[in-house]
Amino acid sequence: MALVRLLDAQTLAVSWAVMASDHATARGVVESGAAGLAARLHQLRAARGPAPPRFTERVSELIMIASGSRGGSSMLAELLRLSPHALHFRAEINPFLRLAGLGHPNSGTGSDRLDAAHLYALNPAVRLALEHDLALDVGTPAAQVDEEAVDRFALDVAWRLSVQWPEMDIDPFMLADAACAVLPRSGAGDWNTERFHRRLLAELASRGIYMEEGFYDMPTSQPPMRPPGRILVEEPPFVLTQPWRPADPHALETMPLIVKTPSNVHRFDFLRALFPNARLRVLHLTRNPAASVNGLIDGWRHHGFHSYRLPVPLRIAGYVDYRPADRHWWKFDLPPGWADHIAEPLARVCAFQWRSSHEAIMAELDRSAIDCLRVRFEDLTRDADSRVTELRRISSWLGIPFEGSLGRAAYSGIDPVVATRAPRPRRWLDRAGEVRPVLGGEVAETARRLGYDSPDTWI
Repeated sequence: MALVRLLDAQTLAVSWAVMASDHATARGVVESGAAGLAARLHQLRAARGPAPPRFTERVSELIMIASGSRGGSSMLAELLRLSPHALHFRAEINPFLRLAGLGHPNSGTGSDRLDAAHLYALNPAVRLALEHDLALDVGTPAAQVDEEAVDRFALDVAWRLSVQWPEMDIDPFMLADAACAVLPRSGAGDWNTERFHRRLLAELASRGIYMEEGFYDMPTSQPPMRPPGRILVEEPPFVLTQPWRPADPHALETMPLIVKTPSNVHRFDFLRALFPNARLRVLHLTRNPAASVNGLIDGWRHHGFHSYRLPVPLRIAGYVDYRPADRHWWKFDLPPGWADHIAEPLARVCAFQWRSSHEAIMAELDRSAIDCLRVRFEDLTRDADSRVTELRRISSWLGIPFEGSLGRAAYSGIDPVVATRAPRPRRWLDRAGEVRPVLGGEVAETARRLGYDSPDTWI
């Protein structure tokens, strides 16, 4: 099936308005060698259609899932996606910020930290492009790709592939055509996102374009031993594009927008500025430091989670000896002060990341009157009764119904999300000799403030 797309006058007007921002929008990657990405994204921006006008001004309620990396936020976000009464982005917002020049080192903060001044300082055309692309991404999951949504879905796939592989100079409309070629017809059975992506990657390979499936968020028998490239916009494991129902202006004004990106704990004022009319509320997801550090160690040694390529190789024992090809790559969030830890043992780096995230959250809660609900990851995973109780509490706080698909998932559970190992209670004890030594001092004090007093109760 060939892709057919006609541009209306409004779409072309938006395209013309943002055209001047192309090189600035992709500044962070253009300077590094992926110069064609800006032009490809400009083509797609013009074709994907008009976004809801004044998107960021229309959002009335912003729910920030605030957590540390590997703290369970992906699982919680996936559960909340099952409710049709809340809005989400398809994935994390970091790629949009990097394309706008707001990632490290282009932001100038030396870390993931952003404040309102960074938004106000953007070139107006860059800010328009940022808000336009975010607006095209917000919505709710759909059960399948309806016939009238085929072109839009294929173009969304092309946008995501272009961002995932910025160094590949590929016609984005050929990517969209490949997506159409393997898209199951309406009524052909239940939609399966993983199956669609495996077919898509095989179709692209038949056209001479090899995108390694080992970097995607799906099982692989051959995990890669290197990063996907020297330039990254989206962090692997790469997102699988699923059927999506774009938000309309009414939904933006009446439904909460739930945002899940762990590094947002360093961006509270930036998010307030980006969504100036939204009531900001925080869903603080905690997890005991031992399990969190253990999960971070798994992630650093995993073939994904590359966040920033550094000019100087890291000297983190327990990481660079496991993955020498990744020695230039920092993984997960980049807290202020990270540079003091580039030669420490991996477990200590992970403890620093865990503590930095929760200290940033608690500092913001101390200084501002944000409505906050604190939830323990342990209570979401202990057993079905505990999970149901917590999700009822969360849905009540959010003001969305518990009944329906969210309630059913609360009782049955969902498959692991972005997991590096099969979940198991107290799995961190397998690595106790590496983890226990970093749990004292400031880490123990942060744990105590979060209610994690006794390691004997940590799961």
